Amino acid sequence: MAVFIRLASRLLIVWLFFTHQVDAASYKRRPESTAVLSGQVVNLRCAFNGLSSGDTVVWQGPPNDVIISTGHTVFQSYRQRHRIVGDSSNGEYNLQISRLKLEDSGKYKCSTASVPTAEEAVLTVVVPMAGPPEILGAELPLTSGHELLLRCRSRGGHPPPRLVWYNGTREFGSTNSPGDTDDGQQSLELFSPRVSKWDNGANFTCMADQGFPQLVKPTGSSRILRVNYPPIVSVPSPSVHVREGQTVNLTCYVDANPRATVKWRRLGDILPTKSRQIEKTLNLQQVSRQDRGVYQCEARNRILPDGIGTVTLEVFYPPSITSTLDEKVTVLHTKNDFSLGCLAEGNPKPHIRWRRKGTNLYWDNPLRFHRVRYDVEGTYECVATSDGFPQATRDVFVDVVGKPQMKDGPSLVSIGDGDTARFFCDVMADPAPSDVTWIWRKTNGVENVMVTTYNGISINKKQTNEGTSSILTIDHAHTDDEGVYICKASNMFGKAQREIRLMVKGTQTSIAIIISVSMVMVVLAVVSVVVLFIAKRKEWICRRKRHETPSLTPSKPVPPLPKYARKPGHGTNDSGVEDLELQELDGTLKPRPPPRMGKDWTAIGLSYPRLAHSHSNTLPPYSTVERHRPEGEDIREEDSSREGSTDGTTVMVQVEQPPPPPRDKKRRWNRRAGDRTHRNQHEAENVMNETQAESL
Repeated sequence: MAVFIRLASRLLIVWLFFTHQVDAASYKRRPESTAVLSGQVVNLRCAFNGLSSGDTVVWQGPPNDVIISTGHTVFQSYRQRHRIVGDSSNGEYNLQISRLKLEDSGKYKCSTASVPTAEEAVLTVVVPMAGPPEILGAELPLTSGHELLLRCRSRGGHPPPRLVWYNGTREFGSTNSPGDTDDGQQSLELFSPRVSKWDNGANFTCMADQGFPQLVKPTGSSRILRVNYPPIVSVPSPSVHVREGQTVNLTCYVDANPRATVKWRRLGDILPTKSRQIEKTLNLQQVSRQDRGVYQCEARNRILPDGIGTVTLEVFYPPSITSTLDEKVTVLHTKNDFSLGCLAEGNPKPHIRWRRKGTNLYWDNPLRFHRVRYDVEGTYECVATSDGFPQATRDVFVDVVGKPQMKDGPSLVSIGDGDTARFFCDVMADPAPSDVTWIWRKTNGVENVMVTTYNGISINKKQTNEGTSSILTIDHAHTDDEGVYICKASNMFGKAQREIRLMVKGTQTSIAIIISVSMVMVVLAVVSVVVLFIAKRKEWICRRKRHETPSLTPSKPVPPLPKYARKPGHGTNDSGVEDLELQELDGTLKPRPPPRMGKDWTAIGLSYPRLAHSHSNTLPPYSTVERHRPEGEDIREEDSSREGSTDGTTVMVQVEQPPPPPRDKKRRWNRRAGDRTHRNQHEAENVMNETQAESL
């Protein structure tokens, strides 16, 4: 019967095609694919333009593309739920299906013989799933390191749903592709070869989607994964620093499933007596330097391996110097490469240095002396410093023993004749020398031991911080005292000495200087006299010129100038007489009288009426008068104290040279008489003065 119906429908279409014109009509609306829930009503629309009375509209559909209707007539087998609706006058032939069933799903087409057939429209009848998908597997907690297998299975539905696994909100791929089960349901597996602690609490969701969210929303099922894993211990501070005497807490954090038990222990030793454990924290009160070490936190939950955390406890305490250092160390003088070592403990490790007590001079540890001298003797401090703590110190006195050593000083003492000579000798020795001896080695090589006497020699000895100081003093030293003065000292280890030479600048040097200066002055004076004599003979100077009288308007004629009132040299002392200053008196130029002078022991009386035109200079030279005049006397008054005679001869008044003042000096037992030197000096000066006067 079905074969007959299909054959009849095809013959009808062919007949309609040949009985009507092909291009007499066209599609006004083509059928469109759609999806509808089962049990509901659907309208498949189809309309034409220009249909003639002979055009017949045919609907075909499932199953097997059979004719459902021709025009408005529906075949008998479809009349219960199918019918043609619409305004046929407008060319509308819509197929309406009510109470949709799953077998109504398929391809539908609307056609007429005069119009080429349009594309088929697909009707999808959606049958919702009976419920969300089902997840099988991992019903019990897993242990970390084991594999994971989850299976998702859908519950009916048409079209069959698409299954997808999600880990939280992230799509999680599966190694297996979805497939049909025996009952036609869909299934999808999720597999992981190894789970870890990070998978604990993971939310795996299986989503089922039929592809028509406007009709049926996607549904899913979830499974929260439970994974047991061994304890994992972490410590917030692997190293804890604390000062001695303070309280500290050592804490560790444990991550385990199931919950683990925690226990503290100390490596290589027992826990301190003042310690207590509060859950995961170890409390240590009043820690000491003995409590430092490594502490371990151990956690167990029956899943291996056990968790272990390590905390290193550092206890800081102030520096302290060990008692192996002696308070006093004795070392021999001139010893080479002597050193002192200092040991100190503390946390942090102290920095050890040495310094001389009372100073800011520091040296590294150990304290080294390349060569021991007396000046290194003293108290030294070992200084140990640590950050955050006061420094620790310990004193060590370095006692240097040995033979005496002389402190360096000048080897030559130079003084003037009659001055005081002092010789200093500083002796450093341990033990101190019993005495310091002074010896005088004369210029002739004879040596005498110096002792304190009443005649100007004194020896003073005193103890200083550096040793023994001896001072030799000689009052009014002369050339007889020249020589080498030797300072000697000795003790049980040996002896030492120091030599000082004395040089006295005596009268011989002064006489030599005076004689040299006098000879130079004599030579200069002789040359000056010769030059003046030649110049006067050649009339280069002192020419007689006619002096013009200035025009004056006196009441009576001006008499001629007197002969003695001329100024031959205009200020040049050619004749040995100084020019006189003229003054105007009653219309006549007269010489101004010289000033009055006192009659002391160096003055020379001069009389104005007996002034001569020329005379020779017969006064003693400047150097002689200078040496024997009283202090404060003016030499210019002596040069002007000259007097001439009325007969033209020069009158010279000689003044007897006063004796030098007496010299009061102490005489010593080892000095020679010094008057001979002064007497020789005065005689030499007198001879020089006489020679100079004769040359002038």
